[in-house]
Amino acid sequence: MQPTRRTFLGLAAATAVFPATFSITRAQSKPDVIRLAGPGNAAGRPYGNGSIGVLRGLELLEKEFEPDGIRIEWQFPRGTGPAINEAFANRQLEFASYGGLPNVVGRGAGVRTTVLAASGISPTYVGVRPAAGIKTLADLKGKKVAFQRGTIFELSLSLILAGVGLKNEDVQIFDLQGADQTAAIQSGDVDALLGQGNQVLALVKSGLVEVLYSTKGSPAPGSTFGSFTVLDSFAEANPEIVARVLRGYVQASHFASLDENRDKLYDIFALTGSPRESYVADYAGDDLRDRNSPLLDDFYRANIKAGLDFTLEQKLVRKPFDVDEWIKDSLLTKTLADLGYEAFWTPRAADGKAVQF
Repeated sequence: MQPTRRTFLGLAAATAVFPATFSITRAQSKPDVIRLAGPGNAAGRPYGNGSIGVLRGLELLEKEFEPDGIRIEWQFPRGTGPAINEAFANRQLEFASYGGLPNVVGRGAGVRTTVLAASGISPTYVGVRPAAGIKTLADLKGKKVAFQRGTIFELSLSLILAGVGLKNEDVQIFDLQGADQTAAIQSGDVDALLGQGNQVLALVKSGLVEVLYSTKGSPAPGSTFGSFTVLDSFAEANPEIVARVLRGYVQASHFASLDENRDKLYDIFALTGSPRESYVADYAGDDLRDRNSPLLDDFYRANIKAGLDFTLEQKLVRKPFDVDEWIKDSLLTKTLADLGYEAFWTPRAADGKAVQF
């Protein structure tokens, strides 16, 4: 049974985050395993990119929890965000870093999670078949567009099309996972697809698509964003464990934000099976701090609230929920202070512009 009243804990670094409705004995017990997830990828290898991929690649959690005898288990399902929501609902996960739309859909469907940190911002790419005759975003009207429904790209498409006066209903949507999108483009069964750089730019290199549009270079509407979340029942029982996991996640985000680590990042991300050069092209010229910021700033919150509005409009979520109650930034604030990272990332205002101090 979920608690109806939230109080604040004074246990270790988990201060002011999780409800204290469990006994001290329960709080002090340790799990045998900590299970984390991130989105799968078109190449099909079970590895992650972004901060969650770095967290795994550097084995920060394995090193942290080895003295406790706690195993770390990783999941990167091909079903991406919707599959992660299902795993959360079935209590097969404790933590996940995944896209902002499925975050919202899962929470709106009653999956009790708490947002601990953001997962940064990445550009969205619209790739089109060269023979499809699509030269502008307006030309997408009536065309066959592939992406996986229920993922961040459903919201991305809506925001991108809105810029030219179109809606998702103005295109023919094909609900396909990453590898199936590639096959459909290759066979000519779809005209366009939405994805991140590691997927779309690999197809560009192979000659299957051309980039019609991307949000690269600025936090334009349609850029992907996401959250690092924890299952509430686990957080309530293990506040000190949660604090240690978040610390590792923030350390991974910091590592991924240092320009001196670019080559190492590409090496880690290439473990997904996507070509290393596609990551090099995707990240070229970008400030790594923007790409990997964990801050729960006004821009992140504005994106989440836009995502909730979209899910209500599309009837993906039946009832609204309190976004500010779902996002708990007190533990992140403490973690940043403990690590000395308070001024490392620049927060953004709701419009995406950097906040000037």
